[in-house]
Amino acid sequence: MPSPVPQHQEHTTLRWEYASVVGILAIWVSMLSLKIGVGLIAGLAIFALTRFTRRGFVRLLQPHINKFKGRFMRGLFGWLPTFLTTAVVAAAIVLLGIGLNSGVRFVLATMTQQGPQLVEEALRNLNSVTASLPQAIKEHIPGKPSELFRMISKDDSDFVGYIRSFGGASFFIFLQFVFALILGVSAALMVPSPAAGGPSKPLADAWLETLERYVRCFTLLMGAQVYVSIWNTFCTAVFIYGILPAFDVVLPFRELLLMFTAVASLIPAAGNIMANTLILVLTIRYGVFVALGSVMYLFIIHKLEYFVNGYIIGRNVRASVPEMLIAIILGEVAFGLPGLITAPVTYAFLKMHWQRWGWV
Repeated sequence: MPSPVPQHQEHTTLRWEYASVVGILAIWVSMLSLKIGVGLIAGLAIFALTRFTRRGFVRLLQPHINKFKGRFMRGLFGWLPTFLTTAVVAAAIVLLGIGLNSGVRFVLATMTQQGPQLVEEALRNLNSVTASLPQAIKEHIPGKPSELFRMISKDDSDFVGYIRSFGGASFFIFLQFVFALILGVSAALMVPSPAAGGPSKPLADAWLETLERYVRCFTLLMGAQVYVSIWNTFCTAVFIYGILPAFDVVLPFRELLLMFTAVASLIPAAGNIMANTLILVLTIRYGVFVALGSVMYLFIIHKLEYFVNGYIIGRNVRASVPEMLIAIILGEVAFGLPGLITAPVTYAFLKMHWQRWGWV
């Protein structure tokens, strides 16, 4: 029976864990403040993919490698999981790049053709509902796409800054992806091999464990959002292609609406609200009952999402939707789009440790 850990040693370990969490938080703030959040997101995704792939190859090939008697052959074939992982990850990134290029071209072409009409239709429906509001309020509601564009162009938010400087920043973003690829793959392929009998390194050990938990939170949250996006897109397709046409309601720009739902649903908590609001605005013109039916259907979809999030995230981090929304808003205000994406991950990471320490 293992002996219990002395209390003073447990307190010392906890202090190293405090330091590691503060260090991870400081790196997150620093990278987003230096406008390299894209590299952070890409690096985390590549690290998680590489680590997952390598562990799969190790589990699959290690029993066969152990059958070799000679040290040279075992060492030679011991590199096989690393080699296969590198090849698979490189091929996956190339295929993903090709797919994203084709997808972006398709989305841009569709938005160029249908985007202005979609915005005009949504604004027309919105203005028909707000016609009875006081004039002072209606003056702040755009009536045409041109007015909406002028309102956006006056905004000095990071989103507009990204759009305005996209051409000049594209090379910088490309460099971030390159460094993220190199660092993510290299870090994930590193196999810890502490020296036998060497001195203990508590900060290094605590740092590696804490970093592992942050990557785990990133993988859990982003993986859950992929499932949520697929679920939302499927249910929205059933609604706008099956249920509404059965009641003689055919929404315009259904393909663009599905694409917007798929992309927006990748944003935790807030994306679902954005997609549902657009659907509600487009169904208002068909009457109160259709709009209420849309609200009820979307509400049921949203509640069923809790099963996905609860199964993937809820066992580890009990973060509610209001908590996630606050984290998203604060992240977007402080750091723009990269903050909007990574703030829920960082909050989940912090709450996981608060629960471990018994604070919440």
